[in-house]
Amino acid sequence: MSVILEETDELLVAQTEIRHLKNTIQALRDEMERLRFEKDEAVSAAVSEANQEIQQLRATAGALRDELESLRFDKDEAVHSALKDGKDESIQLQKTAQAIRDQTDDVKFKYEDKIEQLTRHARDEVKELHDTIQTLRDELEVLKNQKT
Repeated sequence: MSVILEETDELLVAQTEIRHLKNTIQALRDEMERLRFEKDEAVSAAVSEANQEIQQLRATAGALRDELESLRFDKDEAVHSALKDGKDESIQLQKTAQAIRDQTDDVKFKYEDKIEQLTRHARDEVKELHDTIQTLRDELEVLKNQKT
């Protein structure tokens, strides 16, 4: 009987060991499944996070493109406005310069006329004075001749 008992004990030990090994295998499978699930969750979260970041970067790039285009438009508009203002100012300055030239010419002609009139008047006065001097000399000569 002892052989039967020993065989039964060995069988029990073997069955117990088989059950433990099956339990260990099941625990390892469960752990492996849990790790696979966690890995899949982590990959899914990383992909989702990356997709969100890509969308944010695309939105940022679009906003920056729009802002750049707006800045270009504003710059072009400012340049156009500055050129127009410069051209308008140039035209205004040309008109002002022409008006000043015209006024200067008018003043010059008026003063030239005035100088010519004054010169003519002075010449006439000098001639009249010469004539008066000559007349007085003639009268003085007559008076001198009458006394002698």
